[in-house]
Amino acid sequence: MKFIKTLMVCSILITGLIIAGCKKEKYTSRDTSGLKPPPVDTTKPPVIDTSVVIDNCDKTDGWQVAGGDPVLVTTGQKEGKGYIQGTIKSGQNFMQFIKTLPAPVNTKVTLTTGELKFWLYVQDVSLLSTDGQVQFSSAADPDKKRIGWGFDKILPTLKTGWNHLELKFTDGQPTGDGGPDLTAMNFIKIFFSTTAKVATDQNYGIDDIRVAVVPPSTK
Repeated sequence: MKFIKTLMVCSILITGLIIAGCKKEKYTSRDTSGLKPPPVDTTKPPVIDTSVVIDNCDKTDGWQVAGGDPVLVTTGQKEGKGYIQGTIKSGQNFMQFIKTLPAPVNTKVTLTTGELKFWLYVQDVSLLSTDGQVQFSSAADPDKKRIGWGFDKILPTLKTGWNHLELKFTDGQPTGDGGPDLTAMNFIKIFFSTTAKVATDQNYGIDDIRVAVVPPSTK
């Protein structure tokens, strides 16, 4: 009888040990910082770029510059693979960038809602004069079906180095033939000069030409 009781006690003890061994040990989390990620701001809609590319200036195809051939520079660009460079050679004083697009582009804006945007590189802004204009046409002609912006208004906004120009159509001057057909733009010309013939070569660059809707005023 004693043997049976002893056997029962041993069985109960072994069973208890097995059950205890099967229990998972609980660990306290090591993350004691109590920090939580900031809530996502859902009050501001995501910024969506709806601008229309006129030319990304990643190739010299179709480009003309004054005083020689255009050069594709592949370092220091503002967008894409490169930018178009033109040089006023020593003893000269005039530069122009001209591009006739291979196919007309629908800008998807109007003369009251749109703006022409592009990057312009100036080696030394102190050398520039107010002579010149930016011209944007749908007739493949700088004097027909175009809108233009005088360089006298642009120059005060420029600095040495890269400049991002945002030219509102409402600030431009359309030609008397009704101005451009903004659903079929195919030509751009940017020309300007220096106040005197330059003593050393001066480099200028154009990059990322596009049309966008003028953003709403924050005032």
